[in-house]
Amino acid sequence: MFFEGIIINISVLIAGFYFISKLSRLPLDSRIPVGKKIQIGFFNGLLCFLLMKFSISTIDYPPIDLRHIPLLIAACYVGPLAALITAIIISISCIIISFTETGTIVAINYCIIGLVLTVCSYYIRRSIRYRAILFSIITLSFIVIGYAYSTGPNLVKFGEFTLLIALFTAVSMYLAMMLLKDLKRKKLEILTYQGQAQHDFLTSLLNKRMFDRAIRHINQYKENTVLMLIDIDYFKKVNDIYGHDAGDLVLKEIASILNAHTAYGQKVFRIGGEEFSVILIDCPAPLAKKIGEDICREVANHPFILSNGTRIRITISIGISSSGQDGDKNSLSLFRLADRALYQAKSDGRNRVFYASDETVHHQTV
Repeated sequence: MFFEGIIINISVLIAGFYFISKLSRLPLDSRIPVGKKIQIGFFNGLLCFLLMKFSISTIDYPPIDLRHIPLLIAACYVGPLAALITAIIISISCIIISFTETGTIVAINYCIIGLVLTVCSYYIRRSIRYRAILFSIITLSFIVIGYAYSTGPNLVKFGEFTLLIALFTAVSMYLAMMLLKDLKRKKLEILTYQGQAQHDFLTSLLNKRMFDRAIRHINQYKENTVLMLIDIDYFKKVNDIYGHDAGDLVLKEIASILNAHTAYGQKVFRIGGEEFSVILIDCPAPLAKKIGEDICREVANHPFILSNGTRIRITISIGISSSGQDGDKNSLSLFRLADRALYQAKSDGRNRVFYASDETVHHQTV
């Protein structure tokens, strides 16, 4: 029965951690949102309650379970908030399951453990392995002290119990951390693949697929949505004369300039070989024109220095359209007007910005 109990406890623990890991698309660490930390702390506490219900009966010692492992994992991985919530639920569960003097002592003991781990989790910023070892030693110290207090002075039983619970904890923590490490690797791989599906591999800007999606949903913004289409002038000559490595350098540096001139939350895309686009949300037309002029001017003045030390001059042409204050233009008309303005900018000599208002195209001097 003892070994069956061990297998049941470890199985419940592993299944519980697998479920808890599904609560967040990010790996379990301190960077997940506060709401997710609260959820994880709550479900971690429920996992502890379940482990207590499947406690392992022993002949010479009180029932043993793994309720402290989720508490350790919360403190090591997620942080103080999840650890505190887990400890509170453990303490309440101790009283619910056994409303006796011993149950109350255990509940108080786990409250103290939870508070100590919460403080340690907040202040100790070392590796996961270091935290796991240190927090396990702290937790086991309180558990065995509580055992000694409730059973009286018996050094032989105290030593046997300490060895048993330490071995049980070491094996369980190793398996839990191995599982979480594998789950973290899988989640990071998925996030990487998603990022590659959404971003251009060369410039790290959003790609054509994301641009098409953004254009389809552009009508959800109520007013002052600006679409900016950007094309590098004579880019083919750069590739033909200096090679594709030079062309790649130009693309990456122009992407950096575009990012520098767009606020957080605005969207920058690479939609073709030398074609870029910017979608500005809640941006009045005069401000959009100024942003376009600043980008055009900076690209023209930027020193594009190739790997062999050669400096080349690059210019861009920009076409801009805006939905206006009433949001009266749909995505098709916005794109059509911006494309017409871009065509006009290139036809009139390049290195300039044109703004399309309804059917009228206005030249902006750079």
